[in-house]
Amino acid sequence: MVWDEKLEYQVNSRKIEFEGYKGNRTSDPSPFANNDIIKSMLSYLGLPSIFPRELEADDIVAYICKTYPGNKVIISVDQDFLQLVDTETVLFDPIRKKEYTHSAFEEMTGYTREQWLEAKCLQGDKSDNVPGIPGFGKVRTRKFLDGSQVLTEDQQVIFDTNRSLFSLDKVFELVDEVEYYQQQLDAPITGDWDMFISECEQRNFDRILNNRESWHTLFFLRDKLETFFS
Repeated sequence: MVWDEKLEYQVNSRKIEFEGYKGNRTSDPSPFANNDIIKSMLSYLGLPSIFPRELEADDIVAYICKTYPGNKVIISVDQDFLQLVDTETVLFDPIRKKEYTHSAFEEMTGYTREQWLEAKCLQGDKSDNVPGIPGFGKVRTRKFLDGSQVLTEDQQVIFDTNRSLFSLDKVFELVDEVEYYQQQLDAPITGDWDMFISECEQRNFDRILNNRESWHTLFFLRDKLETFFS
């Protein structure tokens, strides 16, 4: 599990580049009231929580996807992760129940994987409070991607700024940030099934309690079974 929360706070480098970045986000702390409970329960399942220092949770996911070999599934509703989809990485949206794969990328998004980030840079992102280039909707974006629309110097400045803000390659420019992630990923963590069940009982998490055997198998027996049958 990756978090935007910072245990060792440093100013977000994207806010240094663009002061208004995510300036529309609420300061209401109530949505985060149960974060500590979630972290504890994750640790009881043997799942680490990883935190950024200068960047964001998205950058941690990017680092993991681009550093660790093998198949990966990103579980998120955040479509910024589409730029990480490749032959080894799938984005699963748990709300819409959609699975974005490399083979079906263009069919599902309307863009090739290479075009998707460029389109976002042209159109901006209201959820991040980042404006796009004025007048660039879907039609002019398509013309640009097809090569029939050229940017002016002023438009290119906006495009380049947005690319720097939206790109998930930024993490690899910051050696200290990468080392910080890796230290957390390398830290040992072991689960505690009894504590997990105890927490579920205290909080009346009946959907888990009624399926405790499946949960135990998934998080505590899988590796043993794989070893047994290998």
